[in-house]
Amino acid sequence: MRDRDVRNAMQTALAATGAFDAVFLWGLPEAHGSGASRLALATIEPLSSAQEDKFDSAATGSLVVASQVQLTLLARHEDPQTRDENAELLLDVAADALNGQSLAGFTIPELTRLVSWRWSPPTAPERRIEAVFSYQYIVDLWNSYDVNP
Repeated sequence: MRDRDVRNAMQTALAATGAFDAVFLWGLPEAHGSGASRLALATIEPLSSAQEDKFDSAATGSLVVASQVQLTLLARHEDPQTRDENAELLLDVAADALNGQSLAGFTIPELTRLVSWRWSPPTAPERRIEAVFSYQYIVDLWNSYDVNP
């Protein structure tokens, strides 16, 4: 299991909602030369991962990997109230699409969810919400990481 598989599954799930003009796996929209005509965008970037042996202490036992990604949601609109409402709607759409899912068929649904978010100061005509998305998965053996690209 690879974290990139989870990020790819997140991108697919968010794009499938139809609520986003684009969903990027790296960089903020300006890094992609995103045009002002794109009114609803998301980026998915890795934040942190940690592993823990929760099952047994032998080097052949299972590990639990807990990871977090930053999900940046961006809404554009000339009207400040509409802009904020659209940003909040994107957060709700993302939560509905991602919370409780087994992403890439690996994450533990009960531990897969948005855990926090922060509103960035508005910069007309944009409003961003930076959310932390958390998930966990099990690596069957200490040496069973998928190293193939």
